[in-house]
Amino acid sequence: MSKIHHVHVYTTIRVKVAVTADDHTDAMRQAEAIVGRGVFPVRLLPHSAAVLDAQPAEEITAYLVDEADDPEFENSCSYGPDYRPEETQDGQH
Repeated sequence: MSKIHHVHVYTTIRVKVAVTADDHTDAMRQAEAIVGRGVFPVRLLPHSAAVLDAQPAEEITAYLVDEADDPEFENSCSYGPDYRPEETQDGQH
């Protein structure tokens, strides 16, 4: 019997940020300050004036699958990009 599942797809996102900097290191630090701290500046559309472009990269790093009728998440499971279950620290899936 089919049922509703909520699938969290973990993917790498590329975010293009415009900064004025003295060198590459300064540019990376400024970009990190915009993207890597606080509220992530990208939703479906750029959420920060400095963000010029954002799109999913061609990489899925993991999945988390929750069953909609499982409010305690007892049947939730994390998977790698190959759909194989990932083990937890206690050796469980």
